Amino acid sequence: HPYIYKITFATANESSALIIRPFSEKGTLKDLIYKAKPKDPFLKKYCNPKKIQGLELQQIKTYGRQILEVLKFLHEKGFPYGHLHSANVMLDGDTCKLLDLENSLLGLPSFYRSYFSQFRKIN
Repeated sequence: HPYIYKITFATANESSALIIRPFSEKGTLKDLIYKAKPKDPFLKKYCNPKKIQGLELQQIKTYGRQILEVLKFLHEKGFPYGHLHSANVMLDGDTCKLLDLENSLLGLPSFYRSYFSQFRKIN
């Protein structure tokens, strides 16, 4: 799918998995929002709230549509994706591509699990 970031190498055994993807100079959607460089340390990139900037309306429309299209594709294929957040959306030019699709296959809990588990019943 054009909105899924490619994997260069993947391997797994009983106790672990290794996924290698190409490095992107542009970084993730989170990097764009925080005006951060992908190679900077985490604390330097994301712990200064003064650097946060919003996206332009056209960017929101474009990225939102691309993310919804790939989520629809995954849903139609019966593939669960519970790890959607700005750090799992890689920017490739003006295109968004999802990362970490393998998390559900590896049994990792959803990013939002802690929010959902506080409710006894969700309709």
